[in-house]
Amino acid sequence: MICTALLAAVLAGVLLVVWAGGDSSALATAGVADGRATVLAAAGDPEAEAEGAGGAACVADATGASSSSPSQPVADAIAVPTGATDAASGATGTTTADLDAFRAAYQEQRRQGCLGLLPAGNVRYDACLERYLLWIAGDPNPDPLSAWGHKGEVVRSDGEPPVGCDGNLAGGTGTTGAVAAEKWWASGPHRDAVYRPDFRGDLAHACLGFASVHGGAPGDSPDFVRSASRWYAC
Repeated sequence: MICTALLAAVLAGVLLVVWAGGDSSALATAGVADGRATVLAAAGDPEAEAEGAGGAACVADATGASSSSPSQPVADAIAVPTGATDAASGATGTTTADLDAFRAAYQEQRRQGCLGLLPAGNVRYDACLERYLLWIAGDPNPDPLSAWGHKGEVVRSDGEPPVGCDGNLAGGTGTTGAVAAEKWWASGPHRDAVYRPDFRGDLAHACLGFASVHGGAPGDSPDFVRSASRWYAC
């Protein structure tokens, strides 16, 4: 009887270990599966996220008041960039490549930020902004930052009065159109002004003017680029 009971206890113990091991293995497998599911969900489906203006992960936000846009500026804001050299400053104006690079980077930042895309033609060259950038670039002071800033805040070393239109500014060596878009996105106040996350109107009637100039007086490198942008209704 004792041997029989002992044998039964041993068998019960073996069965208990096998059952516990089996259950533990099942839980471990479920844990791995849950972990992978979490990682995949975090990574997302690239094809699904490519759908729509902001991707499948974006949720439409219709709450909150939409701020208005400034009225459309003068007609030359929609002129065509020529990349011509300015005689007074020696700087080269906005090129088609500058505008295309900025537009692509700007729209991509909007897509990633779930802000919706502007019609391609609404991200456009702004000749009035370019005139102000050329005024900055024409300062004869060898310091490239001598006249860098907004109207009313800076003066040129030769006393030349400012011309053109002020806007959001970005500049520096290698500051291409794409880099300018990234700099404005990285700065909170500039993101609010350039990307307008508070705007919930019709993007078909929202425009962004852009210009950039390369080099300047008296000896700025062509790699030193000054850019400007402004949002307005169109």
